[in-house]
Amino acid sequence: MTGFVAEVARGDGPVRATGIPDPRSGEWIVGHVRLDARDELRDALGAAGVATARGASDLDLVRSAWRAWRETATERLRGDFSFALWDPERRVLFCARDQLGVRPLYWAALGDRFICSNELETVLAHPRATRRLHRPAIESFLEQGFNDDLTATSFAEVQRLAPAHRMSFSADSGASAARRYWSFPVPEPLRLKRDGEYIERFRDVLGDAVRDRLRDDRAAIMLSGGLDSTSIAATARRVAPEVALRAWTHDMAPFAPEDEVALASGVASRLDIPQEIVRDTLAPLAHLESARFHTPEPLDEPEWGTWTRLLRRIAAGSPVLIIGDDGDALLRPPGLITMLRTMPPLDVFRRVLSYAASRRERPHLGLGAALARSARSHALRPEAVRALENPVWQSVLEPAQRAYTGAALDIVWPLLDTRVIEFVFSVPPVPWCQKKELLRRAFKDELTDSILARPKAPLTGFFEGEVAAWRAHERTSPIVLSDRVREFVDSTRALDTLRSGSTEGVLAMWRVLILDQWLRTGAAR
Repeated sequence: MTGFVAEVARGDGPVRATGIPDPRSGEWIVGHVRLDARDELRDALGAAGVATARGASDLDLVRSAWRAWRETATERLRGDFSFALWDPERRVLFCARDQLGVRPLYWAALGDRFICSNELETVLAHPRATRRLHRPAIESFLEQGFNDDLTATSFAEVQRLAPAHRMSFSADSGASAARRYWSFPVPEPLRLKRDGEYIERFRDVLGDAVRDRLRDDRAAIMLSGGLDSTSIAATARRVAPEVALRAWTHDMAPFAPEDEVALASGVASRLDIPQEIVRDTLAPLAHLESARFHTPEPLDEPEWGTWTRLLRRIAAGSPVLIIGDDGDALLRPPGLITMLRTMPPLDVFRRVLSYAASRRERPHLGLGAALARSARSHALRPEAVRALENPVWQSVLEPAQRAYTGAALDIVWPLLDTRVIEFVFSVPPVPWCQKKELLRRAFKDELTDSILARPKAPLTGFFEGEVAAWRAHERTSPIVLSDRVREFVDSTRALDTLRSGSTEGVLAMWRVLILDQWLRTGAAR
């Protein structure tokens, strides 16, 4: 199931749901759920006295977990999920969202009704719901390109359940409350005798994360010339050789390094993965010209039309798309102060000196005052957690859902697996988190030297090229802003910037055009 809805009325209980009640207990569950570590969960359920069939669906396993552990069941679940479960005995609707927020959950309390769904439009379609805008969310989008409030949407009456949160609605009292059930882990430090042992364990953990996301007989992967996606591709080939894997590579010339496509193609050939190379001309904001285009919330993605066309092509041959992001965030190393707080000082200095001597450069020490203060946010990996918790992720993960893309495609992110996070946070950051040392050494026998030695290679001149392409197209048609968007922006300043402003200024003002189109076609529905 992808789209789902659950509605409960205070006093009366369930009103409607897309699920079927259990004929014995009267329980029902609806959700968009993909569980990891199913065998581990089944073993834990068996130890708790709840038997499950080996072929039980993911929703059935969540239902069994509720029977075994009630609200604390979420602490046993791994994967990408959002769901709602009705407990007729307690007359409670229980809802939860996965740890990283890969799957969304929206909800609204409308008088005596509580409704939730993984699709925003489904909640808004309720006859009691209005489309009154939530101004802080709109202003955040205009200023930053995303809504920085993880609990709010662009609509005043509809809320978003934050990642790693669960909530309950009582049909008797009408009370609802959201609580965090998971935080980024602070595992016991892993101290092994040999470097090879760290590498073997990491390959096992990453292998489990990839294997659990490849249940179908066909899958696709976005493959670049970088280390993250190529490592995931090599892992997929190793742990799931029976899966027909196809690589898709964007040729971003002339903005990407000259060897980008050649490196990706070399890996595809080396791993025997069929590859499609996609070459598109820049068409920023072209999707806004379609009267049928609509996203549930305003989306700051100028090339969205190009991206969604590609996703539909991929979906025609594969039900699953693997994305390699975000090794940069996951392996972001802590500074010296954090390491001294959490590791034996002699071990820290030994590792720092050994690294500097063997590589002729010092590791990341992060001695700035700002980074020192940030150590309070997480004991072991404050910089990594700050990157992984950034609200910008909401504007990446939620638009990967079918409600945005229109593609029948399950997009998965192995490097956001909680088991991978727990392992990476447990290893000594020197050397393993320095310049992605863990990935480079773990895949030295499967990837080419060119990729293993390659530094981060950002696009050059891409945004300038987008602005030039857009201005060349827009010369033929005047820009007219609606009265609705004028409530939020200075239209004269916006139009002046669009005509003659800097690249950075134009990119910011594109959000005005995106919001304008969204207000015309979506918010007023």
